[in-house]
Amino acid sequence: MVKMQFQRNFIFKFSALIILTSLIIGTIVYALSASSMTTAFENSRLVIKSTSDFILPFLVISCLAGIITSGILAILITLFISHRIAGPIYRLEKDIAEVNRGNLNIDIHVRANDELQDLAKSLDQLVKSIRTSVLELNKELSALPGEPLSNADRQRLENAKNLLKKFKY
Repeated sequence: MVKMQFQRNFIFKFSALIILTSLIIGTIVYALSASSMTTAFENSRLVIKSTSDFILPFLVISCLAGIITSGILAILITLFISHRIAGPIYRLEKDIAEVNRGNLNIDIHVRANDELQDLAKSLDQLVKSIRTSVLELNKELSALPGEPLSNADRQRLENAKNLLKKFKY
């Protein structure tokens, strides 16, 4: 019960942020180490290189490992968070659409551990209040006498009754 497009966009943007951050950090470390020299033994030979050239393979491997690890964690975390936020929003949208179609015999609720619990309770109270008002209005309209009314008043009364028939309660 989550809008999949929202979830995909959220995961993509979060993962892109992690990749961009890793690339920026790697570029900064590479640029800052370009002005220093490093000596190392490669294949039993002493080699003098700029530090940036020396650490480049390690930097690429560590950035890729960081991107993959944080990407997997980002996907798992965003799936969890989006279900906690987008799931209740999607559920509330469906319930509100049902109320908009005139169904006042609906209980609006979300899972107990979801976010937006207070909003769901407030909407449920609103629907119950509207249902009570519609029932009372229908009862009052039904109690009105039909005979001493003018044709215009009788027509208004019928229009009001027809409007109330839209609701299911």
